[in-house]
Amino acid sequence: MKNPKVSIIIPSRSVDSLTEKCIQECLNLDYDNFEIILSVAVKNKSFKDKRVKIIEVGEVKPSIKRNMAMKKANGEFLAFIDSDAYPRKDWLKNAIRYFDDEKIGIVGGPNLTPPEGNFAERVSGYVLSNFWASGFAYLRYRITENQFVKMMPSCNYISRKKISPEYDSGFLTAEDSKFCFEIKKRGYKIFYAGNVVVYHHRRDTMKKHIKQMFIYGRDMSWLIKEEFSLDKLYFSLLSLFSLGFVAGIILSIFSLTVRIFFLYLVFIYALIILFTSIHENIKTTFWVSIITILTHFSYGFGFLYAALFKNSKEKAVYPTLKSNSV
Repeated sequence: MKNPKVSIIIPSRSVDSLTEKCIQECLNLDYDNFEIILSVAVKNKSFKDKRVKIIEVGEVKPSIKRNMAMKKANGEFLAFIDSDAYPRKDWLKNAIRYFDDEKIGIVGGPNLTPPEGNFAERVSGYVLSNFWASGFAYLRYRITENQFVKMMPSCNYISRKKISPEYDSGFLTAEDSKFCFEIKKRGYKIFYAGNVVVYHHRRDTMKKHIKQMFIYGRDMSWLIKEEFSLDKLYFSLLSLFSLGFVAGIILSIFSLTVRIFFLYLVFIYALIILFTSIHENIKTTFWVSIITILTHFSYGFGFLYAALFKNSKEKAVYPTLKSNSV
């Protein structure tokens, strides 16, 4: 495939320092046929480079910002990246090569923790890239072997424009999962490529990380309720773990046998978490262990919350673009 045009889509609240970094690194890509469409709530800055287009869409969800940008895209491919991420120089060059396979609809890759990230970001990155914390989603956060996958996050994937659906604005986070599921329904594959790399900032405090995991679990549960299939039951494992833990505590009060068995399981679990959380020093190891455990429960209880309560979806209202938005 020879140098097709790519539309890089970046949703953001405004042009802050992280967004500027993202745009600058995109402009430095070793690929010469692309445009950048920045979809923002408030247009507070312009760029001299004509490859950068800014559309002002107001205070709407990231899904609507992406949809508005997709309507303005002129590329044969759509490259999605978050405003708090930035690509490696060979991002697009490497990704486009995989589309020589006509059955590949999406190419994504790892979103790594930036080297300049603070301590909380590094801890979050270690947790997310650990199989024992994130399950098979761990490959999104580290470089590993190329493979076909069920889905990728919209902070780092490229899709064929002609087969790309709109994002569902009823979800805050799982809209990219639904996007991927729709692509697969249309008969296309999703490919993880270890050399299609972006650097993505994590939540800058551990409290924000835990809140994010709750929302991930909640939104994935709502999505599964909406589009149930047996292969998606995998995403409910942490909710079953959380339920089992609570049940174990309660039953241990009434039965010594249950208490001994429960404490044995907790001990094994704690050992696994500890040994898979070892990093450069005791402080980091301690916090990675703690945040891994909290991640499990936060995601699990978020999933259970959505199982009990409905997603009060509101019909998406698309703003009229201002005449000076592009």
